[in-house]
Amino acid sequence: MKDEDVLFRSIKGISYISISPLILLSASLWFTPDSLAIVLAHLAQLYFSVLLFFLFGNIWSIRGSNNEFISNLTYVALLPVLLAISGGALTFFLNPIWGIGFLLCAIYASRYVKYITSGIKALGGNYLDLMNKISIILCICLMLILVYWLNPYTNPIEIYN
Repeated sequence: MKDEDVLFRSIKGISYISISPLILLSASLWFTPDSLAIVLAHLAQLYFSVLLFFLFGNIWSIRGSNNEFISNLTYVALLPVLLAISGGALTFFLNPIWGIGFLLCAIYASRYVKYITSGIKALGGNYLDLMNKISIILCICLMLILVYWLNPYTNPIEIYN
């Protein structure tokens, strides 16, 4: 087995294991009472922001070992930090709908930014496929959280009015 295969399998396993609590949190919103679901929705957004900070650390460490893409990866590494801070600020100062909506749009749009995908393509086609799969899963989780906040029957957003 090649070293690249072991590294990719390791990154793939870590990626799927790290997003599994977010999947559990976003799915549990629909099966808990509203008082607990509001806390879980905020916890899911907080966990997503923590994942973005860990993504920053991983990209930053790759940046230090690969001289060819240092400038490209520096900008790509700062993007998750800016997304996490912006989503948190929108949630804190406006309401969770704006914060989650911003994160959802940003994660979905990141799949189509050539600047990001070109850096990931340089690592290999498997990494681009993994990024696409993970970003789709993250978008589904964020949509579940957003739909929870927009639910007209329970109307959980009314606590912010």
